[in-house]
Amino acid sequence: MPTSLSRFDADSDWWEKLGLRGDASKPTGPYEHRLARAAHDVLRAHPPTAFASGDGAAPLSLEDVVALVDAAAAEAKREHESEWERDAEEQRRIGWEKIEGSLAGSDADDRISIGRWAGISRGEAIAWCWNLFQYEPHGFVHPGTEVRARALNSLRAGDIPEVFGYPERARELKARGVLPREYRRYREALGSKIAPVPLAPTDE
Repeated sequence: MPTSLSRFDADSDWWEKLGLRGDASKPTGPYEHRLARAAHDVLRAHPPTAFASGDGAAPLSLEDVVALVDAAAAEAKREHESEWERDAEEQRRIGWEKIEGSLAGSDADDRISIGRWAGISRGEAIAWCWNLFQYEPHGFVHPGTEVRARALNSLRAGDIPEVFGYPERARELKARGVLPREYRRYREALGSKIAPVPLAPTDE
């Protein structure tokens, strides 16, 4: 979204000054292209001289409307950042809850005997999963999205997923003397962004 008219050169279409573009879908053939071109030419040849204020006040200039659009965009950005921070705080709370629960569970000290988590205690493996899913996320591009969804559903069901190199990453951190709680405190001290982990099962 533009912040001022200065961001546009003199050849910009007037609607671009409002951060608007034509239909994102491209014409599918010569006829559709001709129709789109004709509409574009008409709009470009007839820029608005004023905009209704909406409250009965004096008409607004294009510059006035651009300023209103910029103000609305700035407010939307503030609201988005505020919502993101609230969500992030909730994710941090949930992460700590899951980690403490896994490390205090009755089977927390049980050693995993098979698979890529072999040799690590069950409680520690689950704690590492929550840490890494939140602070070293993968799987946001297909087909990784399906892998991530299945793995998170498995984690919520009490299983320990072996995905995204997390078992190996946990071993690497463990070999350096880093424990799950220390890792999370370090990430929080750095102000690292935390990836959302849905609490309810998601479609795979």
